Amino acid sequence: ETVIERVVPRLIHANSAVAMSAVKVIIKYLDVVENNSMRTYVMREKIPNPLITILSGDKPELQYVALRNIALIVQKEKHLLDKHIRHFFCKYNDPLYVKLEKLEVMALIANNDNYEKLLMELRAYGSEVDETFVRQ
Repeated sequence: ETVIERVVPRLIHANSAVAMSAVKVIIKYLDVVENNSMRTYVMREKIPNPLITILSGDKPELQYVALRNIALIVQKEKHLLDKHIRHFFCKYNDPLYVKLEKLEVMALIANNDNYEKLLMELRAYGSEVDETFVRQ
């Protein structure tokens, strides 16, 4: 628990690599934490914000790396970002590789609470100009 407490301030670091590494360390150490209230607090309150901040940056390369890491994290912690699905909606100027990763993450975090938002967004993607993206 003390390791997590010391790493949590690094989640808001200006360098995205430091923030992402802090997320990885915290998730690794949460496996051995016995305090469920701390685990829930960190997973719901501390982890999502830096991930979304990195994702909302303007560099597609960083977005891609963040999305790949988010996909791995969400496979382990299914409900971590289910309330943040709108942050994964594709923008018209996103490169194809970022759009495809966003689709993968949206599929992973889809559930009974957010499926309507997801279906409306997917319907909008059907009229997208990029034919490769529409087929996916």
